[in-house]
Amino acid sequence: MNTKRLRLLLSQSVSRVMLDDIRAVVPAQALNVFINGLDEAHYATIDCLQSEENCALLASVIVVWRQLGHVHSIHYQKGEHLRQVDDATQFQLFSMMKTHRAIVQLA
Repeated sequence: MNTKRLRLLLSQSVSRVMLDDIRAVVPAQALNVFINGLDEAHYATIDCLQSEENCALLASVIVVWRQLGHVHSIHYQKGEHLRQVDDATQFQLFSMMKTHRAIVQLA
């Protein structure tokens, strides 16, 4: 079975504030978290099952931490296309994250 996945790349500063929240709201069996202590920009890589519920929860967490001033930069990547989506609404983030093989980078 080909399971659809979403990848989040978190900087070290974003990981400090968001990682525990992500682990608290998304079911543990839906997450794989990899920590790279040598790379500040890609400190945490989160692979998540790409269900509507998980994408909605993640979009909510991102918007809250952006409003609190801890997320300053959001990049969305699909294939070779990379775009900056710093001001995306919660619904726009949700829609982007539902795209197969989406990558969202937060700094």
